Amino acid sequence: MDYRELAEAVGPRTGATQEWVFRVLREGIISGKLKGGTQLKQDEVSAALTVSHIPVREALRQLEAQGLVTIHPNRGSTVTQLSRSDLEDMMEIRASISYYIARRAIPLMSEEDLNELQAVIEEQKTAQDMFEEERLNYKFHEILTRRAKNKVADMFIELIHWNADRYLRDALYTDPSRRGQSIAEHQAILDACRAGDAEKASSLLHDHIIEARKYIPEDLD
Repeated sequence: MDYRELAEAVGPRTGATQEWVFRVLREGIISGKLKGGTQLKQDEVSAALTVSHIPVREALRQLEAQGLVTIHPNRGSTVTQLSRSDLEDMMEIRASISYYIARRAIPLMSEEDLNELQAVIEEQKTAQDMFEEERLNYKFHEILTRRAKNKVADMFIELIHWNADRYLRDALYTDPSRRGQSIAEHQAILDACRAGDAEKASSLLHDHIIEARKYIPEDLD
């Protein structure tokens, strides 16, 4: 893996070196360029990024805390490889959390929020690649629940997103029929929000997330 290429995607080094190294490695993992099981050698990373071992080691620990890296005592670090069961559990947890915070957030939404959701849906219809579609999908979900102002729930959802979408991205965002279905489900959720039916909208959101479990790759253990 060319870590310098990942660094170019992240951009110039800013702030603490450890944080920059963390962003570089995280970008590689969540983009799928560093796949599950890939060994992350501190010597290679530090040499490629021209940094000392200390910020690399600390960045790996930070990634381990987010479930993206597994550190093996005396054997180095690898990108975490998730199983099918792990992903199913993650999607179930995300669906449950999203349901409850959406149930709180939707009654507090303004007309501006609703219009913003509609604008995201319109952008989804013309998205040019799977990374853009993924970004817009996450943005829709974020707008839908942000009025709840639950930072802990937001943190868990973000962690699950980083861990799960690297496995689901191809299936969710490259199939035109699946993309069309996802957009239609988003529209149905928004329509329920506009109608003031928070329970229906939250239930549709829950089912929308659970549906994604069907797209977990078959070749995972």
